[in-house]
Amino acid sequence: MSNRDLRDILGGLVMIAAGVFAAVYAQRYDIGTLQRMGPGFFPVMLGIALAILGVFITVPALFRPGTRIVVHWNSLIWVTAGIVMFAALLNLLGLVLTSALMIILTSMPGVDMNWKSRIILAIVVSVITYLIFSYGLGMVIPVWPWSY
Repeated sequence: MSNRDLRDILGGLVMIAAGVFAAVYAQRYDIGTLQRMGPGFFPVMLGIALAILGVFITVPALFRPGTRIVVHWNSLIWVTAGIVMFAALLNLLGLVLTSALMIILTSMPGVDMNWKSRIILAIVVSVITYLIFSYGLGMVIPVWPWSY
């Protein structure tokens, strides 16, 4: 198994598991018929399609060589810390500042980027995030620390 394409095998198995879970869980809703589809029809069919695509990825990967998987622990820790920080500070600092802090934090490892570029990236991503969630989706999220 060490010379197999482990990356595609694991990815395909995750897709199969997610597809089976979605198809089984969505059966709690009325599936209906092809002429009169219920709310569970689309999630069940999407789950089945995802599982089938996972099989199409996994089976060929069993018969081809692959490369070794390298986990970049430093990046994993910084990105996880950024996500946890975002969740912890969103209500306290608001969407714009929390997004900017998360971008700065997650761009720390392994990226050859100066502070000016990080700050510009943080501003651009914060503005895009604000536009998407506040205007595009109309979500009610505190934008600034003082906007409650």
